[in-house]
Amino acid sequence: MPSCYAGTMNAPLLDIESARYFLAVAQAQSISGAAVSLGTVQSNVSTRLAQLEASVGVALLRRHNRGVNLTSAGEALLPHCRELLRLSASAIASVQQGAGGRPELRIGAFHTATASLVPRVLSGFIRENRGVRLTVRAGTSEEIRACLAEGDIDCAFLPGAAVDGTMTVQARFNEQLGWVAKAGTVRPGGRPLMQVLAGLPLYSVRRGTLYEASVRLLFQDAGVTPAMPLFQEAGSAEILREMLALGGCFTLAGRSVFAAEVQAGVLEFHAVPGQSPRLQPVLVGMRGRTLPEIPALFIRYAKARAAQAS
Repeated sequence: MPSCYAGTMNAPLLDIESARYFLAVAQAQSISGAAVSLGTVQSNVSTRLAQLEASVGVALLRRHNRGVNLTSAGEALLPHCRELLRLSASAIASVQQGAGGRPELRIGAFHTATASLVPRVLSGFIRENRGVRLTVRAGTSEEIRACLAEGDIDCAFLPGAAVDGTMTVQARFNEQLGWVAKAGTVRPGGRPLMQVLAGLPLYSVRRGTLYEASVRLLFQDAGVTPAMPLFQEAGSAEILREMLALGGCFTLAGRSVFAAEVQAGVLEFHAVPGQSPRLQPVLVGMRGRTLPEIPALFIRYAKARAAQAS
C-alpha cells in the first residue's frame, strides 16, 4: 500500500545551512561578500545556492557584473529563511536553558552607542543578573537592523532614523549630540562653526548610510557645503579618540562618548542645536516577536533606566 507520507517525504526541504547561506548572499548582494561573512570560499557558496535553486525548482538569484539581486521567488523565500533561523536559535536556547545552561542575552548596537550608552545600561543589568551569557554585536545601523531582522540578536540600540514599521520602540534615550574636535582647533572666532568644520575631514568608527545622511542633513540645514570629502573610517573608538586628540579632524557623537576628554580639556564639544528625535538612540525589538525571559527582562530594565534619565 502506498504510504500517505510519500509526497511529504519527496518534497524539497529547506535546511538551516541553506537558509544561512541564502541570507548571507541576500545581505551582501554578492557571492564573494557572502563567502567572507560566512568564513568560507566562493565555490562553497555557489554550490550551496545552486543546490537550493535545484531543490525549489526556480531561480532565486539574478547574476550581474556587480554581484547578485534576488528574483521575485528569492524575495518570497527571504522572510521564511529568516524565520527558520530564528526558530532554530530559539529552539537551541530553550534546550540549553532546560538542560541547565546559562540564559542568554544577545544585543546589537550601532558603533557610537557601544562607546557609552550600552555599557551604562548593561552594567547594572548584568550586576543584577550575573548568570546571563551576554553577546553584544556592534556595527553600522544597517548591519544591526539586518541582524535584528534575521533573529541573530534579541533587541538593538539604533538611532531613531533607523526604525521602521517592522520594529517596536521599547525605550528612548536622551543623548546630547554634538561636534567633537581637539580643544582650540575649531573654535569659530567670528566664523560660523559649520563653515569651520566644512574644511576638515570627519571621522567615524565605521561609515554608515544613516550616519552620513544625518551629517549631510545638518550641514544642509546650516546652508553650508563641505569643502572636502567628509567621511573617513577610524576603525575603532580607540583610534578615533586618538585621532581627535591629535587634531585636524572632527566627528559627530553624543556628549557622553568623550565626556572625560572634554572635561580634561583635551577635546571640545559643540552641541547640535534643536536636536531631532531621528538622531536620538532608541532600544527596539522586532514587532510581533516573542522574546525569552531574559531579553524581555532586559527591555523592562532599559525602559526603567531611560525613564529615570529623562
